[in-house]
Amino acid sequence: MNKKVIIIGGTGQYGITLSQILIKNNFKLFITSRSRKKIKDLKKKYHKIEFIKLSIYNKKQIEILLNRIKPSVLFYFAGQSSPKRSFKYKTETLKSNYTGCKTFLDIIYKNNYKIKFFNATSSEMYGHIRNKIDLKTPKKPLNPYGVAKKKSFNLVKKYRELYGMSNYNAIMFNTDSILRNRDFLISKICIGAIKAFRNKKKLTVNNIIVSREWNWCEEQCMLLFKFLTKKPQDFILSNGKSYTIRQMLIFAYQYFNLDFKKFVNVKFKKLKKDEVKEKRSNYRKYFRKNKINFKSKIFGKKLIFKMIKFYLNEDKT
Repeated sequence: MNKKVIIIGGTGQYGITLSQILIKNNFKLFITSRSRKKIKDLKKKYHKIEFIKLSIYNKKQIEILLNRIKPSVLFYFAGQSSPKRSFKYKTETLKSNYTGCKTFLDIIYKNNYKIKFFNATSSEMYGHIRNKIDLKTPKKPLNPYGVAKKKSFNLVKKYRELYGMSNYNAIMFNTDSILRNRDFLISKICIGAIKAFRNKKKLTVNNIIVSREWNWCEEQCMLLFKFLTKKPQDFILSNGKSYTIRQMLIFAYQYFNLDFKKFVNVKFKKLKKDEVKEKRSNYRKYFRKNKINFKSKIFGKKLIFKMIKFYLNEDKT
């Protein structure tokens, strides 16, 4: 295997974090984005990565890229990734998460490229569930983002089974880091706690009873890296550490010895129809199968404290 890797839509937390792990292991990295501004900004900081402006729908551009670089591995991280925003941007969500993925798969198949193709999919494919999620769990998404991820999951699996392509589906659960977009919940909670400490500002959240497995991005990307040497398959990436939003709020405001109840407004006491109370993963099953030893070190309070310390140092809240 040559050591050239392309990360499609790699300017977010997954792409940048994974790229640093790969570079440390002597891979040559290429990251694509549709945004000239993002590329310009990231070039100043990450000198060992070649950043390339690319449309995920332009077949000619993609063929030129693959012929020039001849990668052994391609990660598909492109796509509108907010379940909430997916209701407003249904077409964009479907196109970026499914159509773009299909464009790459079709080109790889047509040209018989020998590329390991990793598709980042999501636990949002699953709706209301009672048991831990594994590959046998029925996929009944409750939002357009989950629908798009389900379609891309099925496509990647189908091309692997029909054409013998080296395709992988990584089912990701909630993941955060200091590179996470600040529109997402855990970032909002951390920044909200800082603002409460500094000037008594209040934070509004939809509910506090939802429970999720909140993962640290660096740990998730290290696991992705380990799957590079495993056979093509579908698998779950998560840490099994489940916390409610209420617990995460307690951790964040506890950092400043504050009672979150004095600074947080909760909109709804009950869940909406498109919300799932709890999502848990049967992640150990896939790690055991692939002989991967993993024990999360950053979760819960430690994850929250790590992000707050970063925001305080950056002073950009």
